[in-house]
Amino acid sequence: MAYVERRKNGWMAQIRRRGMPTLARTFDLKADAEDWAREIERELRRGNIAALRQEAQRVTIAEVADRYAECVLPMKRAKSARTELAAVRERFGALFLASISPPDVAQWRDELLRQGYASQSVRHRINALSVLFGYAERELGIALPAGNPCRGVRKPPPSQARDRRLRPGEYDALLGAARRSRSRVGGVEQIIVLAVETSMRLGELLALEWRNIDLRARTAHLPRTKNGESRTVALSTAAVCALQALPRRLDGRVFGWARADSFEHTWRRCVERARADYEAQCAAQGTGPDPAFLDDLRFHDLRHEATTRLFEHGLGVMEVASMTGHKSLAMLKRYTHVDAERLAKKLA
Repeated sequence: MAYVERRKNGWMAQIRRRGMPTLARTFDLKADAEDWAREIERELRRGNIAALRQEAQRVTIAEVADRYAECVLPMKRAKSARTELAAVRERFGALFLASISPPDVAQWRDELLRQGYASQSVRHRINALSVLFGYAERELGIALPAGNPCRGVRKPPPSQARDRRLRPGEYDALLGAARRSRSRVGGVEQIIVLAVETSMRLGELLALEWRNIDLRARTAHLPRTKNGESRTVALSTAAVCALQALPRRLDGRVFGWARADSFEHTWRRCVERARADYEAQCAAQGTGPDPAFLDDLRFHDLRHEATTRLFEHGLGVMEVASMTGHKSLAMLKRYTHVDAERLAKKLA
């Protein structure tokens, strides 16, 4: 039965049912309280017991995010999950679960796109918000009468996979600039060589420890990788030479950069220095520089280059996968751009 009574802060509507918790809400107007009570009773007559549960109107996104960060995030290896969770918390943290609607999510999507975020980044953030709603519903037992607001929202189309490879002369230019690097950490040239020779990700390279490297057997063991599995990478002669040129650190790590973002600054300076050297060389020769030389080159593109080189060296799919750590051919094809001229020679 529903009761509506006057309180100091407005009109409070209460709904009581035997064997069920009492549901109450306060409104400024008596008419709003009566309308709400009638709506809840209508849902109860339809058998919608979830209408009596009001946790979604009392629990905020910030509270769910904190619980998720405590119980779930420690089991996730991808560091980006924490970044996406922080973005969701910043945007919706103060709001109750029940107060977030699909138009709110759509507005956030459009704001992120206008701010210049890539489509894939926007998709990751919407997915992170959706994960919190799913966690609240399945793990915390919070009923969502209106459902997950992210499910009906259109996501931006996935970003096209990059196919950037090193152009002629770029690798030598990068190594030349790296040799003159003023990075206090050191090892800029060696990490570039290892990236091209082993196809390891930046995070895997920065996590390398000497105890997991066997220079005699020419292997490097990666106990923790992005896909959650360990793997052992074969080292080429160039990779072994690069490792032998590095001084041993007291902490046992191969490289001194603590995080990927700290290395990114060093990488950008190396690319800029290599580009400046190239332009100076062109000016001395009286030729115009190629605008595409070193343009839009990311460190992860070296992984594209390395994977393609492995195929060009004649390695099979399973051999390449053992080096790169890809679990499926579909994932591996995104990084593989075999030269058509080489294939034509094989078909001759």
